[in-house]
Amino acid sequence: MRRHYTKNQRTVLAAKYDHYADELLHEASQLEAAGQQDSAAIHRRGAQANRDVADAARESSRRLNEILNS
Repeated sequence: MRRHYTKNQRTVLAAKYDHYADELLHEASQLEAAGQQDSAAIHRRGAQANRDVADAARESSRRLNEILNS
């Protein structure tokens, strides 16, 4: 479903997805320290996916829709 996001909505979404990414990276570091490399890698990939959404939100409504609907 395509929708138009205002710049303010996209700014809020970007901040939320950046926050999610930060949390995942923090958890990944803890997992790595505990010797759980595979789990840490999964969390890092999740963090990158969240960063991709945040970047798309900062770019445009069109790009955000593309990434959310892919």
